[in-house]
Amino acid sequence: KVVVGSKILPNNCSDCRKALLGTLKRLDAKSIDLYMVHWPITKVGMAHFANEEKSKQINYSKSEPHKIKEVPPTTRAFQDLMKLQKEGLIKHIGVSNFGVKQLKEALATGVKIAVNQVAYNLLFRAVEYEVLPFCKKHDIQVLCYSPLMQGLLTGRYKSTADVPLYRARTRHYDSRKNKLSRHGENGSEELLFKTVERISTIAARYGHTMVELALSWPLKQPGVSCVIAGATKESQVDSNAAAAAAKISEDVIKELTESTEDLKEALGSNIDMYQGVVNGVQTSRCC
Repeated sequence: KVVVGSKILPNNCSDCRKALLGTLKRLDAKSIDLYMVHWPITKVGMAHFANEEKSKQINYSKSEPHKIKEVPPTTRAFQDLMKLQKEGLIKHIGVSNFGVKQLKEALATGVKIAVNQVAYNLLFRAVEYEVLPFCKKHDIQVLCYSPLMQGLLTGRYKSTADVPLYRARTRHYDSRKNKLSRHGENGSEELLFKTVERISTIAARYGHTMVELALSWPLKQPGVSCVIAGATKESQVDSNAAAAAAKISEDVIKELTESTEDLKEALGSNIDMYQGVVNGVQTSRCC
């Protein structure tokens, strides 16, 4: 079964109908299975996309929320989405990268949120602190993106020097070393690659590939319904599906959890991989 999903940027939430009808036209569809609000409807949630729209290309280093003049009301946006759902144009409403505060604001409108798509993998477990428990309590399924942590969990990169600059922008890395980074933190690079090595060792010991462990581990976590693994080739789709179907014992899952616990603690509860504390100010889009 194929589930068709798409997203609406927070910047476009002032006219959800227009955005959705545009999506349906491009898909040549009468309705969509899942329509997600992509990032919270706030100034910080909108800022990065505003830069992208103006420059026609992605500017990784900038986020300027003070330049956002108008923020669509969250209440009205979700009320509009519910109207579209009643009309049969949307089957399920979801969100992406919403923290607990934004989830509460959305739920207060009476909307049924089907899913929250968040970054979740062995090297980035921030959702476990607050977001995942909240989603479980409110019957919101979690979709995990970046399960391979941009190639780190394939074993492709052995050190920070091996990682392309545009990928070394997450809070794992020292922002002072990368002009494309905007999170303002010192990162945990040494611990990151020690953790990757631990996972590699566990994979070799039990006769699994790192990809098998990386895709299977989040699927074993309560509240997780799906893992979104990127692919640019048909062969990668097949290999990802096979890896996710691998039989991994509970003992291995437990060992993986324990081996990544200190990195989880080092990165903390901020579920935004790309924005953090800059000059003492929290700039996360998910708080």
